[in-house]
Amino acid sequence: MPSGIRRGICGLVVAAAGILGLTSSRVSSDEVSGGQVERIPVEVESGPKVDEEVRLEDVMDSKLLYSEKILTGLVTHDFELIAKSAESMKLIGLRHSKNLKKTEDGEVYDHFRTEFARQASRLEEEAKKEQLAGAAYFAQSLTATCIACHDYIRDERK
Repeated sequence: MPSGIRRGICGLVVAAAGILGLTSSRVSSDEVSGGQVERIPVEVESGPKVDEEVRLEDVMDSKLLYSEKILTGLVTHDFELIAKSAESMKLIGLRHSKNLKKTEDGEVYDHFRTEFARQASRLEEEAKKEQLAGAAYFAQSLTATCIACHDYIRDERK
């Protein structure tokens, strides 16, 4: 089994364990970041710093880091981590992705971008209400939106 699929399955098992309350330890935001510096500067309190020269790879890497924090928050019931990470993802998507349009059909890409922001906002709201089931649902929806957009972009390049 390819390692990417194996990691994905392991992540789902860990997420399910957290949703079912099978884990009890809490992980702080500092522990999740592991000392790594996010490549896209985002300051939730004062809004993101928009950089016109941001590379697509850096945007995707930052979204991936925040998605990992969301999963960690779901598993450990750290709703503050989930909310902050969802807000950061939303801000990155809204502020940085608009300059990264890579397809001929801008309307479809804009749809995905808007849906990504909507799902991230709903995830943030559910986390602030400490609704684990709702947060897990919107985290899955957000992931599905990412997968659909990446499939669209990949198909567009062929």
